Amino acid sequence: MGLSMGPFEFRVVRLMQTHTHGKTLLLFVFLLAISACEPIGPMPGGGLSGNVATYPSSWSALNASEVVQLEVNGPYSVNIWGVGVDRGYYVAAGKGSESKWTRKIAQNSAVRLRIAETIYELTAIKVDDDDELKTVLEAYRTKYELEASEDFPDAILYRLEAR
Repeated sequence: MGLSMGPFEFRVVRLMQTHTHGKTLLLFVFLLAISACEPIGPMPGGGLSGNVATYPSSWSALNASEVVQLEVNGPYSVNIWGVGVDRGYYVAAGKGSESKWTRKIAQNSAVRLRIAETIYELTAIKVDDDDELKTVLEAYRTKYELEASEDFPDAILYRLEAR
């Protein structure tokens, strides 16, 4: 013997089904919209907008921004920490080559860095020099108040230079 529904029960079930589909559609539209936008929190975004500027004479002067945005290899951008020191601006991937953006840099080193509303068109160069690594690590520790005992064995560091 099957269950029978009256007109009221049928309308309630139909409303629930329609509402669930509406939520799914809304979520899909939201995710589609943010995937084409700039990064939001830990979620990557698309191409960055802003005013393109020439390579600055001093990166240290731009250290006030705690979080900057980095666009890599097409319209893919992330929020990231960075530090300006004498030789340039530096960004690091704590997860090393597991980060999607580092794999994209391996394919194409041309990047765009946005600090505030200013965009710099740069090239990412992997840093292997021990002295440079130590200097930049100390700059990170100072800027972001990291503990001296914190170690980042898998991290990859990039110096961003003029193209």
